[in-house]
Amino acid sequence: MVQARMQHANPPAVTEPALDAQTRERLGRQLQALYDPVLDEALDPRLAALIRQLETDRRETDSH
Repeated sequence: MVQARMQHANPPAVTEPALDAQTRERLGRQLQALYDPVLDEALDPRLAALIRQLETDRRETDSH
């Protein structure tokens, strides 16, 4: 049991990325094409109001 704990104490070895540069770039372009339309969507007004309130509360907390 002590030996099992010792095995987990060592951090995993650093490895190179499993995907080559061309694959990573292609994946990045596909993800950007997928998410760009989402970024252009309007934020729900209730969520926008909540975010504004949180920002106001944070500023008030930071000023005290």
